[in-house]
Amino acid sequence: MNPIVVCRLPNHVGDCCMTLPSLRLLEASGFTPYLVGKRFAEDLMLGMGWRFDPIEGHVSEDLQRLHYLSEQLNKPLGLLFPNSFGSALQFRLAGIRAAGFPTDGRFLLLDQKVPEPEKNIHEVERFFAATLGAIKAWGKEPAWTEPTKDLGLKLITRHTAGAKNLIEKFHIPEKFALIAPIARGVHHGKIKHWTHINCVVKPLRELGIEPIVLPSPDEAADAKVACPDATHLPPTNLGTYAALCKEAQLVIANDSGISHVAAAVGARQITLIGVTDPKRTGPWNPNAIVLGEEGHWPQEECVIATIRKIVTVTTSR
Repeated sequence: MNPIVVCRLPNHVGDCCMTLPSLRLLEASGFTPYLVGKRFAEDLMLGMGWRFDPIEGHVSEDLQRLHYLSEQLNKPLGLLFPNSFGSALQFRLAGIRAAGFPTDGRFLLLDQKVPEPEKNIHEVERFFAATLGAIKAWGKEPAWTEPTKDLGLKLITRHTAGAKNLIEKFHIPEKFALIAPIARGVHHGKIKHWTHINCVVKPLRELGIEPIVLPSPDEAADAKVACPDATHLPPTNLGTYAALCKEAQLVIANDSGISHVAAAVGARQITLIGVTDPKRTGPWNPNAIVLGEEGHWPQEECVIATIRKIVTVTTSR
């Protein structure tokens, strides 16, 4: 039986997607990943076939769950994707022998300290470096030494069926684009979403493509304000959303979790950037086009011209 590695996933959707090349490496190198993380990740990762246990953010309950898991698996190996002190402390108290970067004062809590890579690398590469270092520290030969060019998320029939049902229920046309107008939070005090997103609605419809917004429940009101002219539908789960991304003519998003969900299934996508660094957090997807750069949002004309170009190339195939 392959050694089990309890993998603590990051707390955000996009970061979870960016761990996929690392988790695939772990499995290919002779380990069995067991995932622990926020509950949203369970549905997203279902198609990968790995066990999942939720971490809810309640310290005592989470620790009790991890301790039970550790006892079940006889003090297994662990891999920490978050750099936080708290994640390392929980694994230590639960008896899980964790590997990770010795950041945030957690040097003494780690069973295996993986040397930190250079700062200015992509998050996919950073997660991969942690995994590569852990595999070597555990005495195994890694199956490969560079992250794959795609994230490689697998979907299950329930996800694809859910997407098909949504398309039929709301009479979504065959040609549609998914728009994710909101990116939560701020980066260095600046909002992370492009405020001109509504300008893409009319050009999309002129190209015969219906713009669709399926926001998360806590983003619905803001999404309606940001992109009022698109067709707005009720929220769905992340797995079904990923399946819709795969079916869409195009996904247009900010540097947000949805951008990485689209990247995870290799969707045709445009990611709009203005305050973050695409070299660190841009979509890991050969089918992605990034517009804008850190400190400079793209112009409306550039975004619309890029949409027309993508649609023209796609329809001519």
